[in-house]
Amino acid sequence: MSHNRRARRAPQEEEDASKLKFGEDFEGEEFLFISEVHLLLQKTPEHQKNTPVYQKTAKYVELFTKFHNEESVREIRKTLMRHKLHKYELVQLANLCCDEVEEANLCKKSDEEIRSMLDDIGQLKKFQT
Repeated sequence: MSHNRRARRAPQEEEDASKLKFGEDFEGEEFLFISEVHLLLQKTPEHQKNTPVYQKTAKYVELFTKFHNEESVREIRKTLMRHKLHKYELVQLANLCCDEVEEANLCKKSDEEIRSMLDDIGQLKKFQT
């Protein structure tokens, strides 16, 4: 009998973002949208900005950020949280800023609810200062 037995682990459930199933690494974690990451990177001390990872990340978020100031970023999160979305759905809507209901593809929301959310996002994007 070997003393080097490996502990058996229960099989993990398959991850599937389309079904809002995420691995245990994401349990209890928050998801940030690109505009939030952009704001966080702006607050990084200068001496920490010279790494390749920082540079690539900053370039990516600059390209894809939709909301450019703290007030807009706070307001979009607050607005979408009122719709009781899964945290992943909230982030996807804020990142993509879809125009059409079909693009949003949310799991458990009616077309009318999705349209309302997209209208809210559009208004916030249009009027950000």
